[in-house]
Amino acid sequence: MTDFFEIKCLDEKEKKRILEEIKKKIDDKKREGLLTEREIREIKEMKLRALPDIQDVQSIYENFLFKNK
Repeated sequence: MTDFFEIKCLDEKEKKRILEEIKKKIDDKKREGLLTEREIREIKEMKLRALPDIQDVQSIYENFLFKNK
């Protein structure tokens, strides 16, 4: 499995640990019959999209709690 995520605040040791946990969970689900090889391959081929940072999203909600009367 190739590295499919990048978390800049983690060091290589921590990234490797997380990848190993993910691989173990996938193997467990495969062994239990919850995932097939085809489903695993489809998941691997999915394109991940980054979530917007909260500071990049403009607030569209009016603040009703602290509105001056």
